[in-house]
Amino acid sequence: MRKEFGMLLFKNSMRQLFRMKGRAALFLLLLIFASGLCSIGREFLVTNQAKMEAYEDSFMTIGTVEQKADQVEERRIWDAEIKDYRIYNSSVYDSYVPLSVLDFEGADYLSGPERRCFYGSYMPEYEMYGLGMSLSEIVEGSPVEDAVPDHPIAFQVTRVLAGQGGIRDGHVISFCDHYNPKPEKLYADKTYVMSIAYRPGHEDQQEFEGDDVTEYIPYTVLESDQVDIDGNKVPDDVEEGHFCDEVTEGFYESDKGRRWLNVIASWDYLRHTFPVTGTDDINLLMPFYNGNAYISQGREFTAKEYANGDRVCLVSELFARRAGLAIGDELPLALRYANYRRTAGRAFATNSAAAFSLINAKGEIYPVFEEGNYEIVGVYGGQSGIRDDYGMGYNEIIIPSRSVKNSDADNILESGPMVGSNTSFRIANGTIDEYMEKWNKLQISNLEITFYDGGYSELEANINNMKYIARLLLVMGVIMVLMVLGYFSWLFILKQKERTAVERCLGFRKRHSFASLFSGIFLLILVGSVCGSVAGSYLSGEIEGKIAREDYYDKTFGNSVATDMGKTEAKSYEREEPLKTAAECALAIVAAGTVIAAAGIYVNLQKEPMKMLAGRTE
Repeated sequence: MRKEFGMLLFKNSMRQLFRMKGRAALFLLLLIFASGLCSIGREFLVTNQAKMEAYEDSFMTIGTVEQKADQVEERRIWDAEIKDYRIYNSSVYDSYVPLSVLDFEGADYLSGPERRCFYGSYMPEYEMYGLGMSLSEIVEGSPVEDAVPDHPIAFQVTRVLAGQGGIRDGHVISFCDHYNPKPEKLYADKTYVMSIAYRPGHEDQQEFEGDDVTEYIPYTVLESDQVDIDGNKVPDDVEEGHFCDEVTEGFYESDKGRRWLNVIASWDYLRHTFPVTGTDDINLLMPFYNGNAYISQGREFTAKEYANGDRVCLVSELFARRAGLAIGDELPLALRYANYRRTAGRAFATNSAAAFSLINAKGEIYPVFEEGNYEIVGVYGGQSGIRDDYGMGYNEIIIPSRSVKNSDADNILESGPMVGSNTSFRIANGTIDEYMEKWNKLQISNLEITFYDGGYSELEANINNMKYIARLLLVMGVIMVLMVLGYFSWLFILKQKERTAVERCLGFRKRHSFASLFSGIFLLILVGSVCGSVAGSYLSGEIEGKIAREDYYDKTFGNSVATDMGKTEAKSYEREEPLKTAAECALAIVAAGTVIAAAGIYVNLQKEPMKMLAGRTE
């Protein structure tokens, strides 16, 4: 009986609505449109927020720092081939800006800033495959005849003391003190020890003797490169450019002779010296940031290992394969020197190493200042050994910087200013402008900061624009929904006082009158909100798909570099549970409509039926 009565009330409510077909249809259409706006706005907000969260894990923002030169100095270097000076320009720095200037208030770094050096680790158990001073050698010999080597002269090699080039005992080579405008005369009846390096022969020689003509020139290794952290040269008794000494009886027992012996011994060390770079975050190394290097086996360092300075390391695939190393093995690192000027990528190529001396200002081989066994926790792959400031050095080993406990102050063989390849930091995505605003207040003009963010800034701007549009659509939709609900509630409910009064006079209870008035309007609200929300959700998906296909952002190594953009796109544009937002939006509109309609009906039901009829009659 109750069920039949309820159906009767519902039919009566619908009958009343059909008497106002035009108004009901207009209400339904307007509510569908308003619900669609709400759904589109809400869907855009949810989707763009999800995109930002997805991109947050796939992008990172790093900054590199480079000190500008204070002036450019002209250098004149003699060239024996052209019998004149060649002019070169070189950068001059009054002083090196310390890393501490980057530690300012409000600089919220995620890692860094760090100024990296690379260390030389002597490991006699392993060889730097492909390396060695293959184009330079230390020899004893005499000129074939007395001559001033201001041009190529014949030089008889009697003994090869160090090096792995093509010279053999007894060879006659072409020698020229190529870059010395006033070379000293060499005598055929004297024996000399000298360090020499290979270079192509003079053009006039090649013209008459063929393109394969070569000559050897001085290679200065007796002089120490040792400096302090500020780049000041540590005093050395050997004059600049010294490369040759006369060998007399007991020469190698003299201070100068023992220095030569140390240099000769150090060349064997070079064959077993590996570059080691310390860092607080491997993503601050540009090869790992831009994907040219990657972890292929094992794992990278953990935050705890970085913080504690645990003795763990990463090695290259090539080194691990040739040395028979695997994850969990230990490497006995013995650090002898530190280089703060070049990166390992610049200094160590596949078949040659940078030319710097391994002896200190005292004429001794640099002593070990840090040693210990490091566990291999990861193996990295990718390009290496291509002689690039921003590349990985051949057989380069990576360690946490805090694992080096002892000072390297007495073992620095090169130092230089901060440059982009060795000084970097990481900040939160989207905070470049905020960082630069604080940095500019310091007014430090001789440092240049370059940011790489994988296109995050452009992407963030696009998403923020979409968020603004989404909020605008959502606000417009909400306002329109409230206006539609309010106006038509007034038409359907408050304007039907006579109907309410008649039903009450016929014996309807308040709840029956409520059901009679509410059921029809509720059905319209339900249908309109659901249809509009679902349509809005579908339409927003189509719009976002079109935007995604047309969207563009920088994926190159320029202002920004992405870590794994292909995976990021696939993840970001996939909408999870697309109807969830539509359901939430429809539910909110139905709830709002229910409250507004119920409030209007409640106002009607509080009035006495006879008074409403009397008011209607009047």
